[in-house]
Amino acid sequence: MTRISLLLLTAVFTFSCTDTHTNSYEKELAKLDILNKEPSIAMKGQITTFLTFQNNDAEEAMNLYVSLFENSKVTDIQRYGKEGPAKEGSIFFARFELNGSQFACSDSYIKHEWDFTPGVSNWVDCQSEEEQQKLFSALSENGKVMMPLDNYGFSQRFAFVEDRFGVSWQLNLE
Repeated sequence: MTRISLLLLTAVFTFSCTDTHTNSYEKELAKLDILNKEPSIAMKGQITTFLTFQNNDAEEAMNLYVSLFENSKVTDIQRYGKEGPAKEGSIFFARFELNGSQFACSDSYIKHEWDFTPGVSNWVDCQSEEEQQKLFSALSENGKVMMPLDNYGFSQRFAFVEDRFGVSWQLNLE
């Protein structure tokens, strides 16, 4: 059995144990024919940060992040169709790279009681003050500055921000 099959069976089992939308979810998986995709989706052994968006803004967030970091790109997008349980065209599953780091995301059609937490954040080692300032400005716009750019003693310059989507970023300059 391939890793993607195990992953999807685990996801279906999890949804069936915790959610009444199982039939819709299974129908969506069958519609997308995801079990027959190439193993590259699973990125054999790769540990990937997965971002679950609950306001149908996964694509907007992903595109912002890809635009901010060098050597970044969207590598795979699968969308919900007309018959899916979520808004048509929203992200069922997407994979993207930010300067070589793997990320995945989706638009959850289930409203969970949880959301992003600053306890789990993305650490970015910035190469210059200009890069750090650019990232700080873009990521904090309509977001929340938890620690403004400053010298806190453990690095030359550091900032901790939560972007407008609720994802947290630590911007470090050695």
